[in-house]
Amino acid sequence: MKKVINIFSLAALLAFGVSCDDFSTDLDVDNLENPNDDILTSDPVALSATADGVVRNLFMTSHSTASPAAAFATMADITSCSWGNFGMRDLSSEPRVAFNNSPAYGNNVTRSYFNSMYSVLSDANTLALAVQNGTEFDDPDKIMTIAKFAQATAIAQLAIVFDQVWLSDENGVVAGPGLEGASGYAAAMTFALNKLDEAIALASANGITFDEAIIPGGAGANAVKYMNSLGARWLVGNVRNSTQKASIDWDRVLTYTQNGITEDFEIYMDDVTWYDLVPKTYLVYPGWARVDMRVINMMDPSTPDYWEDGVTFQAESTSDDARLATDYGYLSSNNFRPERGQYHYSSYRYSRYDDYITYWTMNVVEYSKSENDMYMAEALLNKAAPDLAGAAAVINAGTRVTRGNLPPVAADAQEIADAIHYERMVEFAYTAPYIGFCEMRKEDLLQAGTLLHFPVPGSALESIPAEYYTLGGTEGVAGEDYSTGGWR
Repeated sequence: MKKVINIFSLAALLAFGVSCDDFSTDLDVDNLENPNDDILTSDPVALSATADGVVRNLFMTSHSTASPAAAFATMADITSCSWGNFGMRDLSSEPRVAFNNSPAYGNNVTRSYFNSMYSVLSDANTLALAVQNGTEFDDPDKIMTIAKFAQATAIAQLAIVFDQVWLSDENGVVAGPGLEGASGYAAAMTFALNKLDEAIALASANGITFDEAIIPGGAGANAVKYMNSLGARWLVGNVRNSTQKASIDWDRVLTYTQNGITEDFEIYMDDVTWYDLVPKTYLVYPGWARVDMRVINMMDPSTPDYWEDGVTFQAESTSDDARLATDYGYLSSNNFRPERGQYHYSSYRYSRYDDYITYWTMNVVEYSKSENDMYMAEALLNKAAPDLAGAAAVINAGTRVTRGNLPPVAADAQEIADAIHYERMVEFAYTAPYIGFCEMRKEDLLQAGTLLHFPVPGSALESIPAEYYTLGGTEGVAGEDYSTGGWR
């Protein structure tokens, strides 16, 4: 294979999985042991197997303990945990401090996640290039749909998590203005949504669904609806502060939700190749994380929203919300170490997924209809000509009333906004990673000093090479890289 490598950005290396071992040499050599690029992107059998696995790889990366998912939950005060695993304690300790972005840091919060997402992007780019080059797939439109969906999802997940993202597709690197060709998170999300729209258009025009080999559990038949709902989640979840809410294209959010899921989107966990470690295992399993007191206080205002030093017991809470009894389990004692901060204590764990952590093989909700409903209500509330009655109707037809048995909300802007936030905290914060964190970030509710996104991992900075930096505490730009206020 005759290959010229001109190292001008990390994205060029990540686009198709090229090694980052040597950043100092331009190569123009014949590789006689490996096939050329045409062969690498023309084997339909091997590439079809790659297509079957790419969605699973996205899911497993997002739900892994080697991802920011657990830390994000504690940083957002949705979950509380003083155990040192997964960066949960370090990133939720008070006062908040800067993230340890050194490659030597013991908790693998972002390194594997970063590498895995770019690996998925590389596979997606290869699939799209193969279709573009005329590889004889049985269903090339389906392969291209999967490729575009994977491109969109990998880039969107990177944009939500990191301050900057390297962009690429089947046509090569899309150079940005930042660190060694990186783009900012907003530009990255625009790129991702364009890819998502391509996937939606292809699937809609050709009646494409995701079969059991791609997404087990039967929900893949609603692939187009699922992709639309993801568009709403990404658009709303990518902003870093409340000021940026004005930049959200609420009409686009509304369109996505109107074409989105109409029932819970579930995936079958076989406990071998598909399993949900975060949030549905380590954030709910007895002895691990607990529900933050702030969430319990939302359901029962007579319960403190913060565990003060010296308090040894908290009585069981009561609420007009029926979900306190059905979805939350009371605990009369704490097993967290007090010297790590009693503010980590809590009197409740999330019990809604007890069947899952008992049987392990079953369908679990990855995207709830309620989540889609709340994006719809929020879009109706925030579009140029607000539809308060419509927003209230969406909320009142949903889980607030049907599961919580709470009174309907009035067609009042503040009451609607409060109800949307409440449902995100109480109803579906544990269905998928980052939901609660993105909501708290968007509303300026993260505690002061909490990082608003992660820096590029230190190991990647070393490889470029680029100057080390980190965020959080007082590192970065106030209000852009770390929170300057919060709920307390």
